[in-house]
Amino acid sequence: MLFKNAFVFTGDAFERLDVAAENGVITAVGALDGPGEDCAGQYLLPGLVDLHTHGCGGRDFDTASSGQLREMEKTYARHGTAAVLATLMTGPEDAMRAAARRCGAACGGVIKGIYLEGPFLSPAKKGAHRADCLRSPDGAFFDELCALSGGKVRLITVDPCAEGALAFIRHAAKTCRVALGHTPADYETAQAGFAAGASQVTHLFNAMAPLHHREPGLAGAALAGDCFAELICDGIHLHPAVLKLSFAALGARAVVISDSMAACGLADGQYSLGGQEVTVRGRRATLSDGTLAGSVTFAFDGMRQLIRAGVPAAEAVRAATLTPAKAAGLEGVCGVIAPGRQADLLLCGGEWDLQAVWLAGERLR
Repeated sequence: MLFKNAFVFTGDAFERLDVAAENGVITAVGALDGPGEDCAGQYLLPGLVDLHTHGCGGRDFDTASSGQLREMEKTYARHGTAAVLATLMTGPEDAMRAAARRCGAACGGVIKGIYLEGPFLSPAKKGAHRADCLRSPDGAFFDELCALSGGKVRLITVDPCAEGALAFIRHAAKTCRVALGHTPADYETAQAGFAAGASQVTHLFNAMAPLHHREPGLAGAALAGDCFAELICDGIHLHPAVLKLSFAALGARAVVISDSMAACGLADGQYSLGGQEVTVRGRRATLSDGTLAGSVTFAFDGMRQLIRAGVPAAEAVRAATLTPAKAAGLEGVCGVIAPGRQADLLLCGGEWDLQAVWLAGERLR
């Protein structure tokens, strides 16, 4: 398999290059001899990396069986996402234990690890998480979930305001990456969380105190700091102007996430998220009280939203590939086109329409 004359994303920019792959692995990138598919005027990207997604195609990671998890992997891949962290909602302890076990056993393909978004979140900023299942940071329960997953937990969200949160962050950071989120934290508390070992922020601006010029809060700490920051780019959670401003401040620290739930890729209707009923109307997913409940947008569509908002294409692609790979500790596995990497590739037209997808060299669309 040889792609000729494509605008290839190299990690920071696009270069007109050829890419060769054999037996599902990229073998060479550069000016290559031989006949191949002429991709002049088209963009060749690595498969996208979505480190915060709860589900798609009618399934979610909290409840999906092993067979359904494989179906979800195929759905993600067909829509351009080659790597995900199975993101778990706050739920009853036994349900979280079972989900950690199932998702951990499924890791190795598109599913690269687990993201524990809950249950150590603030009731005041719980978002769509179940209030009755929230709890204070608990190292023993965290360790149990990690063990049940087979060591596959790569990321966890913590409210730094909670009692014992800083000690917990120091403990968890020895095992995985820690994000601050679902919190009313002020700037000083956020800084303490980063000093304790947190390295990113969960869906910037959502489920946190608003940015204020005299009290910047967690949002200001993220924009002015050196952490990674997730952005839900579905056109619902953040205004396009806020996306542009965020990228101007974050640069290579910005991470595109879908925060998608089971309805992603399906029609309007009734669905569930973390055991709660969700209504989807016109790309907006809400609980019965109107609270936003994730998105119905795949990461590729979020990346396109960024480009339409005026973010330079190379920055938008980086935020959906290499940067989330780095944020999840997966930069040696995915998120870049390079010899020796799995041939997870996307071919896009000049208007950023997704024309073809390959996963490990197999064409899926």
